[in-house]
Formats: sequence, C-alpha cells, structure tokens
Amino acid sequence: MPRYDKGTERAQAMQALYGQDGCDAIGRAYRAGLLGAGSEAKALLDTARAISNAYWAAYSTGSYKSPLAGSSSGSVIAIDHAKVLKREEWLNESLCMVHTLGPQIRRAFYQLVIDVHPDCGPDWLDRLLFADRRAGIRADEDDVRMIRYALEGLAEIAA
Repeated sequence: MPRYDKGTERAQAMQALYGQDGCDAIGRAYRAGLLGAGSEAKALLDTARAISNAYWAAYSTGSYKSPLAGSSSGSVIAIDHAKVLKREEWLNESLCMVHTLGPQIRRAFYQLVIDVHPDCGPDWLDRLLFADRRAGIRADEDDVRMIRYALEGLAEIAA
C-alpha cells in the first residue's frame, strides 16, 4: 500500500492556512484578505505573480541541474524571442511605474511581489498575518502602511 507523505506539522499547518497559495508572500496576503475581496483581489494576485515570473525569467542568473538527471540537461525547446522581448518590455514598463511612485512604495512592492519568500517574510507581512489570526492583537501601523504601499504599486500596474 503506497504511503503519502504529508510533510512536517508546520507544512501541514501552512497548507491548512493558505492552501496552494502559501508558497509566496503575495499568496499568503491574498489568502488573509489583505488584497481585498473577490475578483479585484484575484486580479492583483495574478498581476503580482505575472510580474514575479517575468522578473525571475528575465533577471535570474545561472542554471540548475537535477542531480537525478546525470549528464543530461533536459529537453531542448525553441524560444520565441519576440515573446520574450515583449514580456521583458512589459516588465520594465511595470517596474518603471512603481519606481515613479517613490522609494517607500517601490521597497514595499518589491518585498511583497519580487523578493523570494517561500515560507515566511517579509517581516511586516508575517506580523500582519499573525495579528489577523489572533483576537485582541492589533497590527502595527508601520506594517499596515507597508501593505498599503505595496498594494498602491500593484494597483498602478493592474489598472
């Protein structure tokens, strides 16, 4: 009979809280209702993930190989250079929009959308999520300001 590995207790708790959206900061914010509600929140989530994916596709360096692959490096696919260029132009235009909003907004936006936070972080988001789950704990105004800044940048792009 096959066994199913459910992960550690922490992994199970994260799955219970955030489902499939617990793998990044924007997903955790979405599940906590910090992006708003309904289709507008989902649109912000989708925009943020599109930006993150475009950013890391354009600006990541190096490659990785699977230790199981041995000397093979996978399949070879044809790259649509026009599509790649169009995606990078969209990304750069989007990031320029955020940059024009000021350093506080850019910093919060990058922390929520671009920076890699697979299990936790940024710190201000973790504190907001903790306060959201605990009755009687108020979120710090600086943390609330950071999510507002990040969402202002994201809304500018999604508009």
